Amino acid sequence: MKQVILNSYPQGEPQVSDFAVVEVAMPVVAEGEVLLETLWLSLDPLIRFALDPVTITGRAHVEPGEVIYGGAVARVVESRNSDFTVGDVVEGRTGWTEYAAVDPARVPLRKIDATRAPISTAVGVMGMPGQTAHACMIGIGRVKAGETVVISAAGGMVGSTAAQIGKILGARVVGIAGGADKCAALLELGLDACVNYKADDFAQQLAAACPEGIDVYVDNVGGAVTLTVLPLLKYGARMPVCGYIAYYGVGMEGPGPDHLPGFMRTIMSKGLEVRGFHGQMVGGQQALEDIAGWIRSGQLQHPEAVVDGIENAPQAFVGIFGNNPYIGKLLVRVAD
Repeated sequence: MKQVILNSYPQGEPQVSDFAVVEVAMPVVAEGEVLLETLWLSLDPLIRFALDPVTITGRAHVEPGEVIYGGAVARVVESRNSDFTVGDVVEGRTGWTEYAAVDPARVPLRKIDATRAPISTAVGVMGMPGQTAHACMIGIGRVKAGETVVISAAGGMVGSTAAQIGKILGARVVGIAGGADKCAALLELGLDACVNYKADDFAQQLAAACPEGIDVYVDNVGGAVTLTVLPLLKYGARMPVCGYIAYYGVGMEGPGPDHLPGFMRTIMSKGLEVRGFHGQMVGGQQALEDIAGWIRSGQLQHPEAVVDGIENAPQAFVGIFGNNPYIGKLLVRVAD
């Protein structure tokens, strides 16, 4: 079988050469374990945290030679565990491998009901990204009808889902994305406006899209985009922070200049409420029920970008940090 392993620790943004595709023997299933055949791999930007030489953020850590960490949807093909039977479809962080022998006591597995939604959504809108979006808008953002919500990286799974939830709640939603094509796709999802952060007049366009200021800012990127948003925040604005991709691969002290004094001043002067959180299933079953209901009613779409073959996972993952064309959830289809 094939696996993707870490070849070397990335220096800054990951490169394809940081990964290697290898062939290894099929795993042997021990008592209490299940053998899983991977169907879908989830390519999440947060995987980058696990690839630093020293763990700064998160609990996962991958060393050179080890299988890349990440979520997957898989089918049970052999079971020596009474809680799972052959044919069960599960979701868990089993890594970039075609097959995995897993002890559910150590690697939690969630059984998937394939009648509720396509199984690929278990690592997308019906999984951690959907839960994150739900928390951003409802649990932390507390979005109300008539408010203005701005979402950075709105073309991603979290961003595009949060944007649609905002519209369901009656808010005015403005997305920030890279490129005219992405903005056009987001407008088709129902956003009120979308601003291209690559445009020379990005700041002016954003201000024009938010004439009464911003009540909630869902931050997925940090960096220059967030610095552009901060002056437009209203007093008492809420700022759920679920990503900062501009700083992934950067240590505790990034390259200058130091913008922290200005950010602290903004927190004080605007009464800004900033909250980071773990996106993993934070909304519980209620969030999944809400999302499933919105999908059934046609209020929530879940676009997916699919790459075929586990050997293409490194290239697709690296693209997340560059000029990627993807809208919605980025997946690797490993098996039918």
